[in-house]
Amino acid sequence: MLPMRQLLAIGLAVVSAVSIGARGPNDWPQFRGPGSAGVADGSTLPVRWSTTDNVAWVTEIPGRGWSSPVVWGSRVFVTAAINAGAFKAPSTGIYGNDYAAELTAQGLPPEEVMKRVTNRDIELSDEATAVRYVVYALDAASGKVAWQQEAHKGKPVGGRHRKNTYASETPVTDGERVYASFGGNVGLFAYTLSGDLVWKKTWPPQPIYLDFGTASSPIVHNGRVYQLFDNEGESFLTALDAKTGKDVWTAGRAGFPGRAQSGWATPFIWQHEGRTEIITIGKGTVVSYSLDGKELWRMRGMTQATPTPVAGDGLLYVGSGSQGETGRPIFAIRPGASGDISLLKDQTSNNFVAWTQPRFSAYTSSPLLYRGRVYSINDNGIMQVADAKSGKELYKARVGGGGLTFSASPLASNGRIYAVSEDGDIIVFEAADEYKELAKNTLGEMSLATPAVDRDSFYIRTATRLYRITGK
Repeated sequence: MLPMRQLLAIGLAVVSAVSIGARGPNDWPQFRGPGSAGVADGSTLPVRWSTTDNVAWVTEIPGRGWSSPVVWGSRVFVTAAINAGAFKAPSTGIYGNDYAAELTAQGLPPEEVMKRVTNRDIELSDEATAVRYVVYALDAASGKVAWQQEAHKGKPVGGRHRKNTYASETPVTDGERVYASFGGNVGLFAYTLSGDLVWKKTWPPQPIYLDFGTASSPIVHNGRVYQLFDNEGESFLTALDAKTGKDVWTAGRAGFPGRAQSGWATPFIWQHEGRTEIITIGKGTVVSYSLDGKELWRMRGMTQATPTPVAGDGLLYVGSGSQGETGRPIFAIRPGASGDISLLKDQTSNNFVAWTQPRFSAYTSSPLLYRGRVYSINDNGIMQVADAKSGKELYKARVGGGGLTFSASPLASNGRIYAVSEDGDIIVFEAADEYKELAKNTLGEMSLATPAVDRDSFYIRTATRLYRITGK
């Protein structure tokens, strides 16, 4: 079973930086930070901490949510879904097909197998009471709630995988407004930084594959908000005016291979010398759009649509994962493509695909590009590191020594890599040609959210709390 959330890392990028106004050194405006890069070399971050040591504050966040925190100036924004009853509880680890295989081996008919798997792993909409979808703004200095707004209240239209939440989409800010999405089946809500609702946008509900729920976060670029919604009905990428919420354009999505069409990947703005592109990963396919919504190119060969791309050093890196060791490709793509750039059978490169590794991408976390290397940490804790230019694998390692699973995306800062395990252990190791672990910091509670960073702090979300970790 696919473990969902969209779960997440941090960044400071030069190539492909997102234009969002006068960003300061303390600002972390979107999923994986500026440029969606997961790199914070301008920050001075601690190496060691605990639930008490180097903790500036810790704040309880009601409800459930695997959205990442974002930071702008003196505010930290995060979302949550609050149920009057009890949500079906998540658990760490890999939700594979072993349970279904075990039930099948017992001679149970397919209908009963599906019923039992659904009962274990899926919370159907009928199992939830009216959910409150809430946006929180916290004071960055104290952790106190500055304001909270209920964006929506109602019974969920669809279900969710119990490792997903009804608030897995990370908000984004341009320094003028904060945009909080709760998925295409609930809507996108824009607030002033002081908490006033400016506009909201809703769409007709659509079915999601196996009721896994949604997770694709919105992004902002040059006065527009982009939201991707791949589903089993009418999929689309839409551009909205950031000030008013009015439609600028909507591009329908079709032509993905296979029966299932749902996806959970966050779009990526790729700025290079030739042009600016909106990169999306759909089921089995990467599709690039111009800023006016026209398709520029597409590439087949992907699997599940969960990780977010990253770019730098003249290349775009796109990966997609799946259960097990097969079907985890990553591709390095050159700028300037048009049309279908898919690799032919037995090809490993072409005019626009610089290189590929068929078993490299993580299932859910996004790749990290840092100091000439590409890092990928799969859900089973096995990390692969490759040379960013050639794709040659440099080494493999089991992050944290084994026994840990990972959903959040890694981040880098000043020669160190930080990886958050699902158990709430943050592993720190050197960015080098071999694995050298520096620290293992335990918060003792499940964590699937990618952290945020400012000049000297981490903001790490666990199942019930938000921590500000600082060396000061």
